[in-house]
Amino acid sequence: MRKKLFLSGWLIAIVFNFSYAQMSDINSIKTKYRNWLTGENLDYSKTQVNERYSRFLSNGIAAKNRSAYNFANPGPVWNFTVSADQNAYQVLVEQKLIRLVFLYQLKGSSTTPNPDYHSPALRDMILSLFNYMKAKGISSTTNFDYVSIPATEEIITSGHGVCLRSSGYATAIFLMKDELVAAGEFTHHMGALNALTAFIAPEFQPFNFTNPGFNTDVIRSSVQQRLCYVLAQDDSDNSRLANMDFLKRFINNALKIGNGWNDCIKPDFITYHHRGAYSNTYGVEALEQSSIMNMMLKNSAYELNTEAQSNLKSAILNYSKFSKDFEMPLGLAGRFPTNTDAINDLRQALAFLYVTDPASNQDAGREFVRLWDISVTANTALLRQNALSITMIYSPSGVMDILQTLNSGLTPLPEITEAQFSFPYAGLSVHKYNRFQVSAKGTSKHIWHFENSSTENVFGRYTSAGALELLTKGSQMTRATNGYIENGWDWSHVPGTTVAYLPLSTLAIGTMREMNGKSFLAHASLDNNGVFGMDYKDFNSATGMTALKSNFFFKDIILCLGSNIQDTNGTFPIHTTLFQTALADTNTPTYVNGNSATGTSFTITQTGGDFWATDAIGNGYVIPANPSNTEAITVTRSAQISRNNANTVNTTGNFATAYINHGIAPTAGKFQYAIVMQGGQTVTQQLANNFDSYFKIHQQNNQAHIVEYVPDAIFSYVIFNPTTVFAYDAVISVNKPAIVMTQKTDGGNKLKVSLTNPNLGLLSATETYKWSQISGQNAILNREPQTDVVTLTIAGNWVLVSPTNNVTAAINGTNTDISFSTINGLTIQTELINSSLGTNNPKDEDANGLKVIVAPNPTQTDFKINVKGNSTQGIYVLVFDALGRKIKTLKADYNQTIVLGSDLNSGIYFAEIHQGNNKRTVKLIKQ
Repeated sequence: MRKKLFLSGWLIAIVFNFSYAQMSDINSIKTKYRNWLTGENLDYSKTQVNERYSRFLSNGIAAKNRSAYNFANPGPVWNFTVSADQNAYQVLVEQKLIRLVFLYQLKGSSTTPNPDYHSPALRDMILSLFNYMKAKGISSTTNFDYVSIPATEEIITSGHGVCLRSSGYATAIFLMKDELVAAGEFTHHMGALNALTAFIAPEFQPFNFTNPGFNTDVIRSSVQQRLCYVLAQDDSDNSRLANMDFLKRFINNALKIGNGWNDCIKPDFITYHHRGAYSNTYGVEALEQSSIMNMMLKNSAYELNTEAQSNLKSAILNYSKFSKDFEMPLGLAGRFPTNTDAINDLRQALAFLYVTDPASNQDAGREFVRLWDISVTANTALLRQNALSITMIYSPSGVMDILQTLNSGLTPLPEITEAQFSFPYAGLSVHKYNRFQVSAKGTSKHIWHFENSSTENVFGRYTSAGALELLTKGSQMTRATNGYIENGWDWSHVPGTTVAYLPLSTLAIGTMREMNGKSFLAHASLDNNGVFGMDYKDFNSATGMTALKSNFFFKDIILCLGSNIQDTNGTFPIHTTLFQTALADTNTPTYVNGNSATGTSFTITQTGGDFWATDAIGNGYVIPANPSNTEAITVTRSAQISRNNANTVNTTGNFATAYINHGIAPTAGKFQYAIVMQGGQTVTQQLANNFDSYFKIHQQNNQAHIVEYVPDAIFSYVIFNPTTVFAYDAVISVNKPAIVMTQKTDGGNKLKVSLTNPNLGLLSATETYKWSQISGQNAILNREPQTDVVTLTIAGNWVLVSPTNNVTAAINGTNTDISFSTINGLTIQTELINSSLGTNNPKDEDANGLKVIVAPNPTQTDFKINVKGNSTQGIYVLVFDALGRKIKTLKADYNQTIVLGSDLNSGIYFAEIHQGNNKRTVKLIKQ
């Protein structure tokens, strides 16, 4: 009995000590977070610190004006089904309460202290706001406007989502705990805060970590609120440890790669919201808040796991792949077309990563340093942000994360100046060359086309209709320096699109966030070259307008093809827009077929190709003369009248515009044109005069678009119909729709091959859903992507240089079948070598030059072994089973192919190849 009591006491002691250690960690995080918020020990001699401090002081002083509030008679409680009450709550919390709290909590410097620091008068002012909120109905029983969907573990909000706009309230409760306790109001407001964040608690039954990822809106808003709640809890609160553990697990799960159409991070590290790519607002703020949580929890019992930290870092660094300076493609901006500089706001997250783990995240710190050098104006604006922290990070040395990172001695990370990036979950291709960037944005049965509201992005219907955005001009490249100006913008003439030219009244009524039912949307690459291909359908077209479109990216040139342009019974003309660029100066010339044009009263229309022109910023456009280019080409310089994206005011602007007119109700429209980035008059004309020296267009129909880039001998196949057999290069056929790129090297003895499957692995060939169907069914919303094997047949006998687990090659007579195990729409690139030559991989060659190549391997039939060496002696082969028993001996003359395996059962074998004194052993797999 005494032994049992002793053991029980020992277990209790262990549990007590463990719990004590965890509670100690929570309190350490509490101190760290509070100091980070309030700037404890900040060095006010630093310019950047004073810039931010002054901002917080001025905001706080302005917030003292509370004349709009009747504290003696607050009136009826807020009804959060009414937008006016939602707005009133948000204004009080974000523009009054939290600003006064920071004014109260900031000490200032020792030489010029903040006179309002812990001022009794200011304390009473703050408490009066808390009491006002209580009188207006804020309590533990308030309906804070969120709904959970148990089947999908989704949290959605209606109206303004008050629960998502309460970070200021949560932070104020945390920072004012002592004052609220003294006033007897802490328990009441903690109850309200618990209700606000109830869906991030162990007792919230609908959430069981079934689905990886989580709602981006919740991550960017409510996670920080819940942290404030847990940190503000008393040590004696029995739920504190469980709440903190649940919060950590919640964030770890939220930062997993989300399946299907669920938020937040996708397999290509694009951020999602509303079932589509959303890199500004929701995405950027979710990553920023997650980086803060990562920083606060680091080196504690609640540190995020390795997977969460890795995904967070990859998603943040991903922005540099699709951004040029601070600009990103409009197709990632959701319903906020004027908010395209998301990486500017995300910069501080790079600094958070670096100071959290300087050794592992040095690249993040170096990228921050690079971005800091772009714009002094942007740096000042970043320091003046109204974020919930005076410091942006607490450091014992009293410097901000910005200073700590900038003063670390890090060299800037080199800018990505030449690359091809694919983002299948965004429907986006990005090509970089010579500090230029061009992007192509599409839509499909997986990817929705655009998002709007009654006052946001009203005319954004063509955002994903193959839009091409060029960023090629400006010491700091912006949309404005590249001719994308909202005032006067013609929303039907989006560069790169082939769409109906509509009046604004018709354009404004398009349904948002819908997939168009078409399967083919792919983003391919071969090294730094790329292809974008799309079977386009305008979801909002009453007549079902469609087109097959492709773009081919090689260095500074883009080739654009279109075929099967159809709009049966259409009533509006179909235009393919080459460019629409604002005229910063009406005297700046554009060139058309060598002739200079200025002013805003210029129009020329030409039928058919043998045409070239430049836009208003120096990019060149070439339409060759051939049977694919027989339609009218129009170029204008004019003053355009339009509406802003909110559809609230008329706008005007001067623009140069060029488009191909396919007419009303086309049945088989086509086009070919090339763009040379910053080609100007000279290089553009050179391309026009030597078009065939750059491109050979082998096929352009409903089966495929096939292009040869002559300078580098690269063949690109956009294969819409896989029943086709080809004979242009190495490619013979493919068994599923795909984009294939090939390039022969080493005198034709090697072959680079890439294959891209437009199928993300989420839907079968016959499946297609509307947005509401995806959102309402967990089996679709959180569907796990499946591997889809695509087999490419190429001419000749080839073997893989470096076998991988997602590519296999098997010789099939005079051809070779290459099987690609594709998933998530990502490109797979491999390299092959003529089977008669072996490989140049050192592991396949011994010190005396003995080369051995086995193909196919694995095999379902037999193995073909080719041996080459420095000797002309004969070959003999010993075959052993997996247990080391010799089961076969074969002999062959020099340079003779050895065939074996037809009589072997499935399993693993080893072939020991001898030539004179040289010996090699290779592993054989019989399937």
